[in-house]
Amino acid sequence: MTGDRPPDRWLVLRILAPADPEVRSLMVECLLEEARGVEEQDDALVIHLPPPEGQSAEDFARALRHSLVERTGIDTLEIETGWQPHEAWEDCWRQHFRPRRITERIVVSPSWETPEVEPGQCLVTLDPGMAFGTSDHPTTRGCLRMLDRWVEPGIRMADIGSGSGILAITAALLGAGEVLAIELDPWACSAARENVVLNGVEDRVEVRAAPVTSDGLPGEAPFDGIVANIESGILLPLLPALHAALEPGGWLVLSGILRNEAEGVLAAATDAGLHFEEADEEGEWWTGAFTAPL
Repeated sequence: MTGDRPPDRWLVLRILAPADPEVRSLMVECLLEEARGVEEQDDALVIHLPPPEGQSAEDFARALRHSLVERTGIDTLEIETGWQPHEAWEDCWRQHFRPRRITERIVVSPSWETPEVEPGQCLVTLDPGMAFGTSDHPTTRGCLRMLDRWVEPGIRMADIGSGSGILAITAALLGAGEVLAIELDPWACSAARENVVLNGVEDRVEVRAAPVTSDGLPGEAPFDGIVANIESGILLPLLPALHAALEPGGWLVLSGILRNEAEGVLAAATDAGLHFEEADEEGEWWTGAFTAPL
């Protein structure tokens, strides 16, 4: 599916699977490019997707099951299919998105709420639309806590896989002078641009639809800081390029990492020449901060 308009209805897959973080991470990775909503239940993973092109929902589910069994080795997986109107999907996530205080300085709120903020706090206002990033996920909160500690006034930074733009916008509100938000998904780019305007930081945040590959960010000057909240399987091959995109002494915040994956990420980051600084952990999720040598 192409374009920046959402479909009239969403394919809902209910994957009956054990509540194993590593298994479920593999499942989400298989659907990363298309998934628009993921809900973890005790006995299942519920995923919303655009209607598959050129095949029925049942054929799509059968092919997906075959792929998941190969990836996980669990041949008892079952997938139930259903459909949900777009309006019902929006109503569902709006019910769960409420104002949230992340740190002493950072408050995140949906655009339809008007929370009170204290002097010195920054209010990040979002209407995520079809994009990931509302502060409801531990990886987003881990990145926000890291940004509160690492962003300094006037720095130039990048947000890789920016989704709704929440991290790029927060960095700008914390004082970053220039932020490049990179996102491949056109729906997310559209939502992020609207959120940038909503927060009045369009003079400091650029949303760019582009991939990030092992070539890094060609043509870009080095950054003082980079945040990347994406699947760990995608992060690892990018580490040398992300290091190369940093100024000497620059920092890199990595998230989207399960605790049981942290050791592998630490080893890969060390191999890429990065120095580990600190970690933030919440539930099963791990966020790490690294620096490039001077």
